[in-house]
Amino acid sequence: MKPLFTKGVSLEYRLVAFVLLAVLVMFADRRYDYLDRFRFTVAYLSTPIYWVADIPTRVSLWIDDVFVSQRDLIEENAQLRQELLFAQRELQLLAGLASENSRLRDLQAASQTVQGRAVTAEIINVSNDPGARRVLINRGAHNGVFEGQAVLDAHGLMGQVVEVLPFTSWVLLITDSRHGTPVQVNRNGERAIARGSRSDVAGLELEFVPDTADIVVGDLLVSSGLGQRFPKDYPVAEVTSVVHDPGQAFAVIRARPLAQMDRTRHVMLVIPDDEVISSVPVPDDFLGAGPGELPVTEEVSVPTDSANAGNDNEAERDTVPDDNALLVRDADEPETDMPAPGQESADTEAAVTEGAATESTETESESSDAGNTVMPEEDGPGPGEDLP
Repeated sequence: MKPLFTKGVSLEYRLVAFVLLAVLVMFADRRYDYLDRFRFTVAYLSTPIYWVADIPTRVSLWIDDVFVSQRDLIEENAQLRQELLFAQRELQLLAGLASENSRLRDLQAASQTVQGRAVTAEIINVSNDPGARRVLINRGAHNGVFEGQAVLDAHGLMGQVVEVLPFTSWVLLITDSRHGTPVQVNRNGERAIARGSRSDVAGLELEFVPDTADIVVGDLLVSSGLGQRFPKDYPVAEVTSVVHDPGQAFAVIRARPLAQMDRTRHVMLVIPDDEVISSVPVPDDFLGAGPGELPVTEEVSVPTDSANAGNDNEAERDTVPDDNALLVRDADEPETDMPAPGQESADTEAAVTEGAATESTETESESSDAGNTVMPEEDGPGPGEDLP
């Protein structure tokens, strides 16, 4: 007969034994990695248990997706459309900023090749006059803009300022028929005047170019710098057609401007560098002589009587000094002290009196000489001689 209550190992000993076994297993797993395959096997065998335990959650989510209300769908759709609109707007802004950044970089690179200082401006309006090609920029007299100032973009010459307002300015493009640009062929230096085309197509025409000029299709036209209005050697246009008519004295040459007239938004205003001109040293004795020339000094000469050498009266007049003659003092001669105001007046009166007395004496002497002068008689024909 078995006893009702059996006596075995107490629970405390079992707990201690399991704790020691767990510590040994963790130590062995950390130090020697003995239990990796055992752990992998246990995880593989317990996977179906996790799937079965997750079934209620997945069923609940599926029911929520299937039985969602139409109102929630409409609200969610409207919200997504609004977010998409904002995302597209930001994308367009980023694309515009990237394009603007690229244009500004090109403009900055082009400004390094221009002599003088360049100021950026933005085109804010275009003239609606069909007979004129003008644009409005956001720089005016308040920003130091002046009439005749050259306007460029990153690709070529655009035009010049023709009207300055307080905060804006009108720019006349080079494609306007009233605008003429001095250009030269970059290949051989042939000079010409590029005037805006009179047709509806924006372009340039070279005026009064001889039919024998060495200009071909594809030549690059740059600004010649004549007139000191536009920077020298800046790209202007490219020759697109050359027509030689045997019955005409001048060739018909058309060119395409390199500046992006209809697409560019940012331009450059060129401010000439006056510091370069003012830094040239000027000699102290410079009196307007040209480069390499010496100053001109006027000399005072006494006129001689070559018409009547036998006239004593004219000879005596030549010996009288002229009161209006210009006296030039040598630069090395020391300056004399200036007389006092009272002494200067007294000296002037004395000089005037002495001059009057001298003039009267000379007049009397001339009169007496004229009275004592005897004119010689001419020998006439003798008796019996014929007159010549």
